[in-house]
Amino acid sequence: MKFKPIFKPFIYFLVLFFVGLLVVKLSFYKKKEDKTTTEEKPLELTCILSGKIKKNESLYLSLLKNGGPQNIVYTISEKLKEVFDPKRCAPGDSFVFFYDEADSFVFFEYFRGLEQKYIIEKRDGRLFAEKKPVELRSVVKGLSGKICSSLWESMIGKCKDPELVLKFSDIFAWHIDFLTEIRDGDEFRLLFEEYYKDSEFVRYGDILVSEYNLSGKIYQAILHQDKDGRKEYYDPSGFCLKKALLRSPLNYRRISSRFSYSRLHPIYKVYRPHYGIDYAAPIGTPVVSAGDGKVIFCGWEKGLGRTIVIKHPKGFVTSYGHLSRFAKGVKRGVLVKQKQLIGYVGQTGVATGPHLEYRCKVNGRYVNPLKIEVPSVEPIKEEYLSDFKEYAYDVIHTLNLLTAKEIFMVSD
Repeated sequence: MKFKPIFKPFIYFLVLFFVGLLVVKLSFYKKKEDKTTTEEKPLELTCILSGKIKKNESLYLSLLKNGGPQNIVYTISEKLKEVFDPKRCAPGDSFVFFYDEADSFVFFEYFRGLEQKYIIEKRDGRLFAEKKPVELRSVVKGLSGKICSSLWESMIGKCKDPELVLKFSDIFAWHIDFLTEIRDGDEFRLLFEEYYKDSEFVRYGDILVSEYNLSGKIYQAILHQDKDGRKEYYDPSGFCLKKALLRSPLNYRRISSRFSYSRLHPIYKVYRPHYGIDYAAPIGTPVVSAGDGKVIFCGWEKGLGRTIVIKHPKGFVTSYGHLSRFAKGVKRGVLVKQKQLIGYVGQTGVATGPHLEYRCKVNGRYVNPLKIEVPSVEPIKEEYLSDFKEYAYDVIHTLNLLTAKEIFMVSD
């Protein structure tokens, strides 16, 4: 059968139309089939297990007790050794790990305390173990109070940890003797950081600004870090509170004997000079170096018993007598830092009870450690002073606000 030329284009159009329709239809059914296949394919379930290390329990045992598959538990124990010694696991440490229904490892996370986190994760088919920082929430709080009996007794009931009392006393350690100088009714105020993991207190951060009213004389300390990275406490004028020597080389209980050029000796019953301050404290109380320096004597010194002598810059020499023992590594010739542990209170030599005898020489002459004027550390540099004073004004204003009712603010 022959078509007239006029019908040929029409016939070609019909053929192409039906072929195209067939292709579209086949494509539609293929997609529908693929979709059905995907929807009908069962999903792999991920299992989640968590727990805490108990007393006398290893990580390996704890993972097994909490239902972990043995092959995954072994993998975790071996891989974790790359960044953390499992023998250091402690009661209360927590963990969480994920694996699929085929007992294949997915992810592991271990918390040691509240600030250390270790993870094991799978990337590109390989396992990687690493230590990760724990995100903590920072809160700035204000605290104020009056002295009743002692700084310790007046502050400890307001603190979550004794660390805050020690931080506060350390700030003014170069200016205030918290044993002999403070009086009932003295006032203290401070602005400080607290760190939390979720809602649980972890630790104290820095004390940002602090103030002590000593019988009407006000001492203020503002924490500041300049652009050179130097971080110290300064008064509002920019002078550093830190000095070459501490007022006292230990957190003592009481002064049992003061500096004197003529004192009745408690054993020999004769009058003779007493060139130091006796700090009565239990045997074993830590003794620190009053300043940076070099140990020039470490041994037995007649009536002083076990003694350490340290030479400091600018003609200062300090000595620490009647020690029960020396700290590890402290010997003649070594360099020590201010507040570094050097020994422990004892009763060696000629002594009626356990105490530390602390002496100080300036240019070869004994002086009263409680009355000497010690040079301060370098003040804030001139180029940073204007910015510091502006910051000091703001932070003291914040101290006034937050200590008025002891409210707090979240800093991050």
